Amino acid sequence: MKTKLNLMAITGIFYLLLTQSALASFADVTNSTTYAEAINYVQQKGIVSGYPDGTYKPDQQINRAEFTKIIIGATLDYNPAVDSNPGIFSFSGLAFSDLSIGAWYIPYLKKAVVNKVISGYPDGTFRPANNIAFVEAAKIIVGGFNYSVQPDNSIWYKPYVDKMADLKATPSSVTRFDKQITRAEMAEMIYRIQNNITNLNSKSYQDLAGSNNSQTPKIIASGNAPKIGVCQIYPADNAWNRDVSADPVDPNSEKYIQSMNGSGHLHPDFGGNGKYGIPFNVVKSGQALVPINITDYPEESDAGPYPIPADAKVENGSDGHVLTLDQDNCVLYELYVAIKTATGWDAAQASKFDLKSNALRPDYWTSADAAGLPIMPGLAKYDEVEAGAVNHALRFTASKTQKGFIHPATHYASSSTDANLPPMGLRLRLKADFDTSKFTGESKVILEGLKKYGMILADNGSNWYITGAADPRWNDEDLNQMKTVPASAFEAVQSGVIIK
Repeated sequence: MKTKLNLMAITGIFYLLLTQSALASFADVTNSTTYAEAINYVQQKGIVSGYPDGTYKPDQQINRAEFTKIIIGATLDYNPAVDSNPGIFSFSGLAFSDLSIGAWYIPYLKKAVVNKVISGYPDGTFRPANNIAFVEAAKIIVGGFNYSVQPDNSIWYKPYVDKMADLKATPSSVTRFDKQITRAEMAEMIYRIQNNITNLNSKSYQDLAGSNNSQTPKIIASGNAPKIGVCQIYPADNAWNRDVSADPVDPNSEKYIQSMNGSGHLHPDFGGNGKYGIPFNVVKSGQALVPINITDYPEESDAGPYPIPADAKVENGSDGHVLTLDQDNCVLYELYVAIKTATGWDAAQASKFDLKSNALRPDYWTSADAAGLPIMPGLAKYDEVEAGAVNHALRFTASKTQKGFIHPATHYASSSTDANLPPMGLRLRLKADFDTSKFTGESKVILEGLKKYGMILADNGSNWYITGAADPRWNDEDLNQMKTVPASAFEAVQSGVIIK
């Protein structure tokens, strides 16, 4: 374990180097300031230098780039001034899609990746400007200080939370998994580890899991990721299940919105006593396998046989989707333009998705949706709406798209190079300040979900159409409230690089 702090480490983007003898107290830190002793410690050790106005801003949250710099500088004795090539960020098999070449934090991030302290998000992003949550900070600290942990395949952050508890390093003010930590809390964590403080009743995973959190944790979502039976619809950190309410707005957001008929309105493409929407079938592991004859896209399909029942529900209309979930093995099978035959099914395209994995289809492969995405995870489902929450992104369509896609999409369906048209996989969210108080019932639940998880562009079709499962229980009068939501109430979030 490394125990020596780098006296050159600093916070943020300020490169003011201070010696211990030259340090003075921060103007906004007194003996009554929470974690004042820890703040004074990190100042005296040269870990942070504060702001040019002489303040520390203890209650200010810290972003992922700043936190990474401080921890890497403090624990790995890293100084970019002596790095022979600090500005290069390219690693075999790993390159974050949302970095700015030459950004101040690149050398520290590079060092963090090389030392396996940082791995980024499943969608290939690092999100440097996002404020860091406690579970993310715990992982970076544990990795930076070179503590070993035993991974937990079910809950990624549990080993790091428990290690922080073992080290008595969890600040008492941290009461939730998703707590975005402050600069004072960062100092307290470093101070406790460096000084082997033992007089804190630190919180373990079980302690935090059992607390009465005032809001749903954004990072973990493991208790809220949608399930059908015992089958969870993708891991909690999958793109479909990720809370994007705090993600930055895409710089091209307004142009994307305008290209999709900026004067249009949201439209629920489901209801009508079950006539509209896309049905899905649920089978058990003993369902008989039947052959699938792929007629149009065999080179971008997954070969059969599939466990599709003879009486499977088929979507009304020309798309003729057949969606079937094996609820015991958590494998989803989807057919496009499906037609029942004497022995099995004909389909223009066939895809299967392991819902236990975040693996994507190969780049440039389509699926039953043009974007190469699964359909069923993006459907609004009556049971979840009735229960009061849609904890995943919804699927939507646009009439014109560009020749490009953003993961988790893997395919485009356009030859247009117009950069103002939306790429497949673009994610929109309902703006946080959109007033939903006038909405009721099913519409209100769906709109609140769109604020938190948004909707992902999955196919070419009518602008602003969102999809739900075909179900006779939908209340059309209730759903029609959503048709008053204007396109201007939405914004595109930064989701990743556009692959062309």
